[in-house]
Amino acid sequence: MDDVGIDLAKLTFDATLLTTSGAQHHHTFANTPAGFTQFGTWLRRYKVSQAHLCMEATNIYWEALAAWGHAQGHIVSVVNPGRIKGHALATMQRNKTDKLDSFVIADFCRTHQPEAWEPMSEAHHHLRALMRHRDDLLQSELQQKNRLRDTTDTVVRSLLEAVLQTLATQLKEVERLIKAHLSAQAELAADLALLTSVTGIAMVTAAKVLAEMPKLAQYDSAKAAAADTGVTPSHYQSGTSVRRRPRMSKMGKAELRAALYWPAITAMNRCPGFKAFADALLKRGKAKKVVIGAVMRKLMHVMYGVLKHRTPYDPAKAFGRIASPT
Repeated sequence: MDDVGIDLAKLTFDATLLTTSGAQHHHTFANTPAGFTQFGTWLRRYKVSQAHLCMEATNIYWEALAAWGHAQGHIVSVVNPGRIKGHALATMQRNKTDKLDSFVIADFCRTHQPEAWEPMSEAHHHLRALMRHRDDLLQSELQQKNRLRDTTDTVVRSLLEAVLQTLATQLKEVERLIKAHLSAQAELAADLALLTSVTGIAMVTAAKVLAEMPKLAQYDSAKAAAADTGVTPSHYQSGTSVRRRPRMSKMGKAELRAALYWPAITAMNRCPGFKAFADALLKRGKAKKVVIGAVMRKLMHVMYGVLKHRTPYDPAKAFGRIASPT
């Protein structure tokens, strides 16, 4: 199959086509629906009816093109940028341009054949949009509160207070919309009930999980789901003398990882199973932040389990014995 590497920017994207015959072609297109149509025409010029399109998961610039490619019958892969960077280093790429980057992505695609991407349902897509808008509003609210704290000018303070009032109103409205959307969709409502059965997981965190990991139950294992969130430990050892302390890898969904911190604290305080799990680690001399990371990882395992098996949280199943997390 022909492979196409796509290097995306906000306004344009570079595409490099590697054909099965060994030919290589490159072109730049506008990152717009009209540009997608021109891209399709360009592929057909080289008699390509179906190709493997590979692109990086960069910001949100990839989403529209990925959806278009999938609808056109192409195989689409959306790859962690870290994997592409590693491939560039492994192939000794010394330069970096948009054209070269698109070639590196195409070469990665041909060499590693990454898994195909599937678009999420409209219900999940809308939930993600609402949750990310909520995150943006919270970030704006924090910025305005910091400015209000730092200024003494009465006029500016009055203006900032008005902005904060508007943001507070918007936050209430978006949270109402999120709750209404979760209730209106049978699949989301069922998943929400399962996730919120886990101690420490309330509506907002559950909605975040459903928005950012809509196919959580389809991972190969709980460990794979935790790894994609970046809460698995990273080990560093060389020979017999170099052995660093394991640390959280943080190679994964940062926004979801951040959302698990306070639920982990709550679970440690309110659930006997999580508390015993954490206490066992503390008795072994683990640092408090390491223990919190382990509880975050355990929460991901439990959430994966309740969705995978379609059964509410059962502490007896999750903590039949206190085992050392690996």
